[in-house]
Amino acid sequence: MATALRTRPRSVELFPQPYIAEVVQPIAPQQRGRVKFRASFWPAKLHQADERQLLPTERVSVIGRDGITLLVEPLPSTAQIA
Repeated sequence: MATALRTRPRSVELFPQPYIAEVVQPIAPQQRGRVKFRASFWPAKLHQADERQLLPTERVSVIGRDGITLLVEPLPSTAQIA
């Protein structure tokens, strides 16, 4: 008798407002990296397909999560960091 494994579907949650994080490992299209967010390090990936790679020390906007992976977007070049 075969036994089927049950898995939970991954839950994607978009936050009501964006937060700021700093890239610590490069994030490329279709490839995860890591960010420092609220004094902890998190896996992160681009929320939407983008040709741009995000490099360490760049600030990004955290807009949600997919499981434990944060969904990020590049900040507009004119954004001011407080």
